[in-house]
Amino acid sequence: MRCSSAGMKPSGRCIFAADLHLDGTEPARENFRRLLQIAFARDAAVFLLGDVFHYWLGRRHLALPMFRRELEILRGAVGMGTPITIVPGNRDFLLDRAFGEVTGVLISAEAIEIQLAGERIHLSHGDLFGSADVKYLRMRRVLHSKSVRLAARTLPTFLVAAVARRLRRHSEEVVPQKSEETLAPDLNRVKELFDQGFSQVICGHFHQVRNEPLTNQDRSGRFRVLEPFEEHGYFLQGDAGGWSEERLEELTCIE
Repeated sequence: MRCSSAGMKPSGRCIFAADLHLDGTEPARENFRRLLQIAFARDAAVFLLGDVFHYWLGRRHLALPMFRRELEILRGAVGMGTPITIVPGNRDFLLDRAFGEVTGVLISAEAIEIQLAGERIHLSHGDLFGSADVKYLRMRRVLHSKSVRLAARTLPTFLVAAVARRLRRHSEEVVPQKSEETLAPDLNRVKELFDQGFSQVICGHFHQVRNEPLTNQDRSGRFRVLEPFEEHGYFLQGDAGGWSEERLEELTCIE
């Protein structure tokens, strides 16, 4: 799992959210706007851990009207001084540098290492922890190949969109048929990160909320699988004062 570093605001406060599944409609768009408004009000950096968009066709999607307002929201938030980092997920893995140039958002590698309140934290979308889902991992290797990325840039937009929709339908049909064991994260892979010195591992993807301490020999840490933002507007906040879990639907105002 490739890992890169990402910068944070001097305040050292961060907000984490995953699985927003923006689809170009309300109220998803308004909840997204509210999340970034909260981040600005709290002087927090934002880390979006994959599947920000329901699907993303690559650079050509920047010219389509589907996510025009979402792009404007991102540009506005970054322009106001809120650092935003996106870890691409399995639905928006074609996010690239061109997206970052248009929005000001940092598009990361498949994993990020950050330092927060004295802790070394590993962030990712989480799909690579699904070791038991062999069929998905095989398909992931194909989709992330250079040939598929080239096809996404060169084939007609309507054809790429049709393929993306077909993949989404396939996923919706197949996932309910998989066992809980197949869909669960591989805790041994998480523990390996604790051996590397991480104290927390945070991800999304699994839609099975976890917040648990794990121990591997003489190393221990905390593993968090975030609740999907799309359901209730869930986000995790961390700073020197500790950690808190919040949901937009439980907030009556921005602050």
